[in-house]
Amino acid sequence: MSRAWLAIPIALVALVLVGVPVLALTESGFEEGLKRAVGYRVGGEECQPTINRDSRWRREPSLPVKRDEPRAVAIDDRVYLVGGVDSIEQTDDGILLQPLDDLTRFDPATGRFEQLAPMPRALNHMAAVAYDGDLYVLGGYQRRLDVNTRDELFRYDPGTDRWSRMPPLPRPRAAMAVGVVDDRLIVAGGAEGREPLASVLAFDFSTERWSELPDMPTAREHVAGAVVDGDFYALGGRAEHSDALDDAARLDTATETWEELPPLPVPTGGLDAVVVDGAPVAVGGGDDRGGTVTGAVQRWDAAREQWVSMPEMRTPRHGHASAVVGDKLYVFGGSHCAYFTATDSVESLRLSER
Repeated sequence: MSRAWLAIPIALVALVLVGVPVLALTESGFEEGLKRAVGYRVGGEECQPTINRDSRWRREPSLPVKRDEPRAVAIDDRVYLVGGVDSIEQTDDGILLQPLDDLTRFDPATGRFEQLAPMPRALNHMAAVAYDGDLYVLGGYQRRLDVNTRDELFRYDPGTDRWSRMPPLPRPRAAMAVGVVDDRLIVAGGAEGREPLASVLAFDFSTERWSELPDMPTAREHVAGAVVDGDFYALGGRAEHSDALDDAARLDTATETWEELPPLPVPTGGLDAVVVDGAPVAVGGGDDRGGTVTGAVQRWDAAREQWVSMPEMRTPRHGHASAVVGDKLYVFGGSHCAYFTATDSVESLRLSER
C-alpha cells in the first residue's frame, strides 16, 4: 500500500466503497486510478490474481484469515505469522485500515495453522525477527498510514505463549528492513508517517539499548532486509519518486560502512527478503503507482557479483510475508494486485528442485 492511496480524495473513494456504480461512469484516468486503489484493474474489471501455471511454486493450505502486509519468521521449523490488514473501511475519520493482532503458527510438516496469544497491539507494516528462540515485533502502523506510526518493540516467548514489552525504538517507523547480526537487531529505513527514512538503528539484545548506525545511501520504505555472514542487505523499496526501486546496498556491520550493489534487474517495492544457500533473495513486490505486481524472485550471486533469477512465483504479489523452513521457501498472503487486496494464498518452492 503506497502514499498514492492516501492522496485519493476520500469522498470519491467512499463512492466505491458504498457501492455507487462507478463502472457506469466515463473511464477517465483518474477513475481508473481510483479503482486500482480498491482492487480494480483498468477498465473496471475486479482484480483477480494472475496465475503462472508453469511455475514450480505449489499451493499450500490457505491462511485462516486473509492478510495484506503481515510478517513471518521461522523458529524451530515452524513459521510464526503476525499482524497485517484484512480490510479497509469508510468512517467519519476517512478511509481506515483494519489491522490484525493475530499471531498464527504454521507447521509445514502437517500443513496446519494454530492461533496463539494475540499481539498487545493490532499492527500492519511492522517488522519481525527471531532471536534466541523468541519472536520480536517492532514498529508499524495501525488504522492509518499518515499518523501515529508506532515505536514499540514486543517480545513473544513461544514456550509460554506470552508477550512482553521491550525498550521502544528511538524513532517510530514502519515498512522497514530488519535483520539480526550476532546479538544486534538492525533496523534500516522505513517510514515515519509518509516520510521515507534513510536512518539505521541497532538494538543490542544483551544490553537492551538502542544506538545509531550510518544512514543508508537512499531513503526508502517498503524495503526488505536480509543478513548473510554478518553483512546486512537492504533491497528494493519505495521513495518519493517511485514505488519500485532497484536499489540494493550492503552494510558491513564490522566497519559500519555501506556499499551499493548492482541494481535489482526487476525494480520492486513492498517485497520481502529471505536467505537461500547463504545468499540474500528478494521475493516478489510491485509498483503501486505503475499498477503492477511481480512474481520475480531475485538472488544475489556474490561469486559473479550479479543478480540471478529463481523460479517466479505462481501468484505474483506484494505486501506478503516469506520464510524458509527446511527445503522450502514459503510466501503468505499479501496482495495479488497493486494497492490493497488481502488474500489467504500460501505457496511454496522446493529449493532442491529450482
